[in-house]
Amino acid sequence: MNYLPFTKPTLDEATIQGVVEVLRSGWLATGPNVQALEKALSD
Repeated sequence: MNYLPFTKPTLDEATIQGVVEVLRSGWLATGPNVQALEKALSD
């Protein structure tokens, strides 16, 4: 059976810091970051 090889994800420091900020904010499913993302997607 052939398997797809695992690859290391490409995560830069800015992405990691963004995740840390969201986790520390306490807003995991709603809040200002979600609103900003929804606005960016709708634009």
